Amino acid sequence: MRQDSDVHTPEGRALHLHSRGAGGTLVLLEAGLGAGGASWGSVLDALPEGVHALAYDRAGHGGSTPASGARDLGALVTDLLTVVDAVEHERLILVGHSWGGPIVRGAAAQLRERGRPVAGVVLVDPGEELADLYFTRTARAMIGAQGAVMPLLSRLGLLAPLQRSAARSLPAPWRDVAAASVSTCAAAQAVRAESRHVTAGLLGLRLDPPPPLATAVTVVSGRLSEGLGRRMRDELTDAHRARAEVEGGRFVAAEASGHVIAASEPELIVGEIRRMLGE
Repeated sequence: MRQDSDVHTPEGRALHLHSRGAGGTLVLLEAGLGAGGASWGSVLDALPEGVHALAYDRAGHGGSTPASGARDLGALVTDLLTVVDAVEHERLILVGHSWGGPIVRGAAAQLRERGRPVAGVVLVDPGEELADLYFTRTARAMIGAQGAVMPLLSRLGLLAPLQRSAARSLPAPWRDVAAASVSTCAAAQAVRAESRHVTAGLLGLRLDPPPPLATAVTVVSGRLSEGLGRRMRDELTDAHRARAEVEGGRFVAAEASGHVIAASEPELIVGEIRRMLGE
């Protein structure tokens, strides 16, 4: 059964949770830039019984309170850890899509330093500092444009229909929740605030590489080029494969997917989570 609730940050902001199931194992899913927790709906629905599956809306998205201050990688990791600390569990698997990949890597590293290592990490077509293309003018422009355009689309009343179209592959009722959570002015401003720090966050990881996570890691990489072009998609996949090698982990090619693997091939993600659960 789907359950919604909130946890609160130390400064009193609400972070809205979307969860299914119950159990000592917590599978916590972190969305990409411009997506809410409901974007994981197909994965949440498919996870096995006995698992507490949870995704949440980052600040300003859906039912989560907007945040002031810089929304850089450190701030996003802190919010994720707030959710981890608030939800009782015995074992934790973190799953991150796109920009959520560096966020869950940062959270897993901090939890290890606290003596609370995670049981596994699944990176789903993650943002990756090992990919040179993230530091090109084109990539910087694309990330900046996403942040700049969304508030304008919101003001013009065009954001909601675009988000409904983007969420059409999700099952009901997730598609409506997913679209609504990122169609507001607050969500558009949140994306703009986060997008300002994406390149800097990846550059920081590139210049000061963190040690391997020392846990089970799977990297799932989309193989359809979609709007990227074949060369850029292949470069991303090469970087994803290199990440799996750095982490001593597993690489999985999502041959029928582009970037949004959770909607097109959720079974691949669920399969990797099950493997980490020993199923």
